[in-house]
Amino acid sequence: MTGEVTGTPHFMPRQQLMDFRNAQPEVDVWAMAATLYYMLTLHYPRDFPRGKDPWQIILQTDALPIRQRDPFLPAKLAEVIDAALVDNPDIRFKSATAFRESLAAAL
Repeated sequence: MTGEVTGTPHFMPRQQLMDFRNAQPEVDVWAMAATLYYMLTLHYPRDFPRGKDPWQIILQTDALPIRQRDPFLPAKLAEVIDAALVDNPDIRFKSATAFRESLAAAL
C-alpha cells in the first residue's frame, strides 16, 4: 500500500522506516541480527515502552549493547551482533555473507 511502512518495528532498522520502498538487502541483515539478539536474550534490541510511538523509538534510539541484556555472552560474539545492529548513519553489514563470516570468526 502506497505510503505504508511494512515490517515488524521490533526487527526494523531506521533505513527501512525512512525509505521502505528503496530498502536495500542490508535491512534484512539488520533484522536477522535483531532476531539473533532476541533469540539469545529474549529482549528486542531497542526498548519499546508502552504508550510510546514505536516509529519514533526506531528513529531516535540505538540498539542497546547485547551484553547489557546478558553480560555472560562471549565478548567477540557480542561485538559482531552489536556491530550488525548499528543503523546510524548506515548499516554496517551489507550482506548476509559478511555477517555470517564475522559470526563464524567470533565463534
